[in-house]
Amino acid sequence: MSRKKRISTPSTTQGSLIKANEPTNYDTLPPIFSLERVQSGDYCFSKLSQEDKSQFAEAIFRRKSLMWRDIKKIDRHGLGFEKISKNSIKTGIPASITEDETHLLAFRYSGRKAMVGQRVNNIFYVLWFDHNFSLYNHGS
Repeated sequence: MSRKKRISTPSTTQGSLIKANEPTNYDTLPPIFSLERVQSGDYCFSKLSQEDKSQFAEAIFRRKSLMWRDIKKIDRHGLGFEKISKNSIKTGIPASITEDETHLLAFRYSGRKAMVGQRVNNIFYVLWFDHNFSLYNHGS
C-alpha cells in the first residue's frame, strides 16, 4: 500500500522570494521643503528682504517635527496651509505642474506672506514667494 504524501502549507515566514512592501503613507512623515523648483522673476527667493528670508527659515523650522497629517488639521494662518486654485496664479505655471493638478498649496511664512508650491509625496516644492500679495488673490 502506498502512502500519499501531504503537501505542507508553507509558514508565513518561509518560502517567499518576493514580498510586497506596504505603500508609504506620506502623511505620516514630516514635510521636506525644497527650493529646487523656485521660479525666477518677481516671486523668487532673491526678491525677499533679509527679514522675509529670516521669517521663511523660521517658518520651515517650526514645521520640521510636524507630520503632514497634523499640518492638514492646522489653521492656514498658523502652521497649516491653504489650497490655491492653479488658475488664480497671476504668473506663468511651470511645466512641473501637470494638467491634472488643479490646486497648489500656500504656507504662510510672515503674516499673510506665503510660499506657494506643490506637494509631491512628502516634499513641498516652493515655486514662488508671494512677498507683496500680488501672486494670487489672498481673500480675507
